[in-house]
Amino acid sequence: MVRKIIHTFLSSGMVVSLFLAVFLTSLQYVAFNGNFYKEEYEKNNVMSVTGMNIDELMKVTKIMHKYLMDKEETLDVMAKINGSIQRMFNDRELAHMKDVKDLFQMGFLTRNISIIVFILIFTYFLFTKSFYKAFDYLLKGTIFIIILLLVFALAVTLNFDNWFTGFHIVFFDNDLWQLNVETDRLIQMFPLEFFQDAVFVIFRNTFFAFVVILGIVYRVVKMTKKPVF
Repeated sequence: MVRKIIHTFLSSGMVVSLFLAVFLTSLQYVAFNGNFYKEEYEKNNVMSVTGMNIDELMKVTKIMHKYLMDKEETLDVMAKINGSIQRMFNDRELAHMKDVKDLFQMGFLTRNISIIVFILIFTYFLFTKSFYKAFDYLLKGTIFIIILLLVFALAVTLNFDNWFTGFHIVFFDNDLWQLNVETDRLIQMFPLEFFQDAVFVIFRNTFFAFVVILGIVYRVVKMTKKPVF
């Protein structure tokens, strides 16, 4: 009985760690994809709103990426705006981006730990159970994740505004994220439409990654010539 409880706990941990590893990797790919930002700037007419050309926007974006990766000490930079050199972000925006940076750093750490945890638990099952059983646990977990992703997609699609607000309330312990679209360049660069597209791409990549994982794991389980369930 105790052994069964332990295996249930470990199999759940394996599934959660796999999800976090794949999801956070997908998030990182989108968050630091320069082409995605350029397409979004052009799509949302950010150049007109901010008074900056696309080259200047991309220059600031590259600095922002380095800052979030902890390769740049500050985001307090100057940029050419409406033909003159100005301070890009105000103090409130910089304080919020410090919170965002901390969140990204936690995400990097969580992703790396999740990869290690998944490998350790999966290896444990390979040696203590069987090749078939380890992949069987993985198969059921992958199916569960795909179902959850579909439910999540439906919930977010039905009311993205509420979900987006809820996300900030949960992950930030202040109201610095509530910016003024008339004066704050951070929200001018990244309107709600930017995040809608970003979430869609992250979800799409995560979903297809798990579909591929499901196909591979199912094939491995089937090759054992044992029933899947």
